[in-house]
Amino acid sequence: LSEILHEGEPDLYMEFFGVCFVKFFTAYGYDKILRVAGRHFRDFLHSIDQLHDSTRFSFPKMKSPLFHVTDEDDNGVLLHYKSRRRGFQRYIVGQLKECASKFFKEEIFVRVRDDISTNEYTHLVFRVDFNNFMARSIQRRLMQGPKLHDVTSATFFQVFPFAIVLDPQLRMVHMGASIKNVFPVGTVLSGRALEDVFRLIRPDIILEWNKVLSYGQHIVFVIESKIPLCTNPSAVGRKFGSNNTQIRLKGQMKLISDWNMIAFLCHPILATTDEMLSVGLFLRDLNFYDGSSEILIVGMQHARTLQVAIDKQHAWITRLQSSKSELQEWRRKGKRLLYSMMPRHIANMLQDGVLANSICESHKLLTVLFGYSIDFKDVIQKLNPQQIVESINTTVNSFDQCSERFDVFKVETKADLSYMVVAGIQDRSIHPQRRASTTSQSTTNGFSLMDELGSEMKNPLGLNQAELVAGLALELLKISKKVINPITKQPFRVKFGFHSGPAVGGIVGAKNFQYCLFGDTVNTASRITTSGEPGKIHLSSTSYELLKNSPYFELQYKGKTELKGKGSFETYWLIGPTATYISAIERAAFELDDAETLNANIQQATMFENLTGTNSNHTSDNEIIKVTRRPSVMSTINRRTSLLNGQCPFSAHFN
Repeated sequence: LSEILHEGEPDLYMEFFGVCFVKFFTAYGYDKILRVAGRHFRDFLHSIDQLHDSTRFSFPKMKSPLFHVTDEDDNGVLLHYKSRRRGFQRYIVGQLKECASKFFKEEIFVRVRDDISTNEYTHLVFRVDFNNFMARSIQRRLMQGPKLHDVTSATFFQVFPFAIVLDPQLRMVHMGASIKNVFPVGTVLSGRALEDVFRLIRPDIILEWNKVLSYGQHIVFVIESKIPLCTNPSAVGRKFGSNNTQIRLKGQMKLISDWNMIAFLCHPILATTDEMLSVGLFLRDLNFYDGSSEILIVGMQHARTLQVAIDKQHAWITRLQSSKSELQEWRRKGKRLLYSMMPRHIANMLQDGVLANSICESHKLLTVLFGYSIDFKDVIQKLNPQQIVESINTTVNSFDQCSERFDVFKVETKADLSYMVVAGIQDRSIHPQRRASTTSQSTTNGFSLMDELGSEMKNPLGLNQAELVAGLALELLKISKKVINPITKQPFRVKFGFHSGPAVGGIVGAKNFQYCLFGDTVNTASRITTSGEPGKIHLSSTSYELLKNSPYFELQYKGKTELKGKGSFETYWLIGPTATYISAIERAAFELDDAETLNANIQQATMFENLTGTNSNHTSDNEIIKVTRRPSVMSTINRRTSLLNGQCPFSAHFN
């Protein structure tokens, strides 16, 4: 900031950041800890180190700096700041000033009096000037009172069962019974140096008599055992105990002038009852006169309550994942149902919010196939309703199974068992203007990827629309010979025919949506079918033009055919597939096995992403390995007609 703004020194901004940090943690409620630190600013300065130590449960990895008041007078204090970080002295000044002003209404002045830093850490001595006369006067008045008799050592160690008394050489002279019990029987402790049995964790100082006296006035000391502890002999201890071979003690170092010794008034740091058992302690060993035992019991109850809440949360998460998986499965079923009722791009337009009756599009070239049973009228007259429905279902289901393997769209099945299929609609790549949607990106990408791959698997040879319909017609003709007429016990006599040409498609109906095709191409395809012969496939000259150069099918000229209401047309027979087509289909079947495996893997990956919520940085559809196909000529012919103000663009031609 100093370099960019060319205004102010770096120390100015560091002090400003210190002020901002106080405002930051105040916004999150941590100011309450500081407000209860003391009645006066001097109390706050004496308590900074203790406040840092109190955050160890919330931030166990935080290595907080050390703050220590050494000298004090009516005009202020000397505050030692020690940290392994560099360059934060002005940051500390900003924090001190803001805390004094915000919480204690004090105006202070801070300066660096001494810098005794080393290569390992920063050590600064701040002179903090403020009105300290009133606070010290109150403190002196409170200290005045009647003098009591000295307490006995038995009473002292009963009050402080974990106390350790140190002589000027910092040797352990006496210890409380509770701290003795955590070490094995026979362990010699009295007379040994404190450093032989314990290591100093906090503060980061050298263990010397004068330093301990100086820091012990207001600094919390934490020591940790270095020698092995005794194991818990009880059954409960063996059950809950761990390989914990250390115990930490926390407290204050107090000078006992009459003894010329320092008493470390401490208690064990225990977070749970399991930790207490692991070091061989029980509630009876704890101090009766503080809240250690109560805190442990309450903590255990809170832990149990928290565990119950966590278990409930896990149960809800499991149910949520199951519901989400079920929801995705129903979405897939819904999409499959929707795609069976209308072309895929039309269904996507409806999902994007396009009004159903405003969808109207022009197809420059489609291929329409009809299948027509000439025996079905007799069947209707001689069968009961249930048998009629069963007969229709048998035929339609057989035809649908064939159609599912080709990239075509079934438009409708009429009551007279006429079967209508169209190719060329699914070739159209539609990318309408999408409005904001609540559908997750992972869900959308998953479906689009599956649809893309499914389209490739239905047309592995890259056939044009007439070739697709020709291949489907041959399959329908083959399967129709296996559908038996329940009256004659012979296969149904079915005519097939198809024609290629332009058409207009759109959604009809306001409640029950139905996609319909309109135009002369549909009527001509119907006439081509009815003018054919049972067991044969009849096609128009337009479709012939799309098939004559194909290496996959054999065609035969039929001659002039009179179509009802349309006159005479040249038509052709589709004789059958060539050997090239048969070998190509067989070869593609092996490739489709690999594609189906890829399809299943992608579906599993999509379900996993939906369950975990992952919805960003998906691999694009173009990056997926696809079955090789040659581009369809028809896919470059059809183009989507834009919607104008929600009206059909061809409405003017029909008015």
